[in-house]
Amino acid sequence: MCVNSCAAYIGPLSDMDTCPECSKLCYNQVKFNKSGGKIKHPHAVFHMIPIALQIQSLWQHSESAEKMCYWHHHTQQIFCKLQKNDGLVDAYDNVFCSHAYLNAMTQNKIQPDDTLLMISIDGAQLYESKESDC
Repeated sequence: MCVNSCAAYIGPLSDMDTCPECSKLCYNQVKFNKSGGKIKHPHAVFHMIPIALQIQSLWQHSESAEKMCYWHHHTQQIFCKLQKNDGLVDAYDNVFCSHAYLNAMTQNKIQPDDTLLMISIDGAQLYESKESDC
């Protein structure tokens, strides 16, 4: 992986010696030189953890399966509060208080047996031509 996180050197980029974006060398030159040019040690390594297997395993243990139902229980409490308080919640203390989430629930886009996954990314640029908002 590029030292600047520009590219991962797999597939069509696996034989590259420099990054196609920033032109930085792909390998740690100190380690490469110490090995006499024999060992190409990457600057950075990306580890992938298949999320589906992780989520499936959470349902296999009763304690973690109960925690996986947190969103459903908490949502029911929020709907009760909304009914008692004329559509208002006391505090927006959780992502489940968001307008988008509650709309998805009322429109049955999210079902009780669904598994919800939240991802928080810092510094990711999702659009190639978009200027950064950071």
